[in-house]
Amino acid sequence: MKQFILLLLINFFSIIAIASTQNTQDDEDFRYVYNEGKGCTQVYDPYEKLNRKFFAFNSVLDYLFLRPISIGYKRISNNYTRARVSSFLDNISVPLTAVNYGLQMNYDQTMKSLWRFLINATFGIGGLFDVADKIGLRVTKQTLGSTFAHYGVGPGPYLVIPFFGSTNARDSTDAIFTNSYLNPIMYAVHRDFEIIVSSIQVIDTRLGLLPFTDYIGCSSTDPYIAVRSATHQNRESVIVYPNQFKCSKPN
Repeated sequence: MKQFILLLLINFFSIIAIASTQNTQDDEDFRYVYNEGKGCTQVYDPYEKLNRKFFAFNSVLDYLFLRPISIGYKRISNNYTRARVSSFLDNISVPLTAVNYGLQMNYDQTMKSLWRFLINATFGIGGLFDVADKIGLRVTKQTLGSTFAHYGVGPGPYLVIPFFGSTNARDSTDAIFTNSYLNPIMYAVHRDFEIIVSSIQVIDTRLGLLPFTDYIGCSSTDPYIAVRSATHQNRESVIVYPNQFKCSKPN
């Protein structure tokens, strides 16, 4: 599985390298717009032509497979069961948050994250119940992209990755690479368990996006723009940049 991901990464960045040599868009004067508390509010999309092709490809796969599976999951389960599954998935990602807080040298939040995970893993029956939240142990989810932003790395170009969806250059490896390698939990479990959890997480996430995607599918004249805007705004709204950070076009 991880060998496949490595191969996919190599292919992906090769495609981006080729696309960059063919890009003729005049973007020399581009500057991100930075608003306090909202991050970089303008999307940098120099690879739009290629991104749209990948977006169309992903949309077909979603229509044929992922959306029907997510709807089927909703039909065969009740709200209580889905809430327990979501709670378990959230808890199993907390060690990744702890690692990234450590990389950011925020050791208070690192310890808070570890306590949250341990309490939910024990008193919360493996994370099925969010006991830690009830006693005030709340943390903001962190990824390697969050850590890069902490040290002043902007979002970079908007990207649509085949099979994985919308992201940006800074966060692109989160979903397809680093989250697995940086999460200590994944070293303590069998690879089959990792694959099962990742699959369930994809379905759970897709189900959560169902109202949004159905809405833009019916009402938006350009779903690509709608998804691009929503993806960018949602991510930047939770990113914490260092003081005096200024958004600028990547070199």
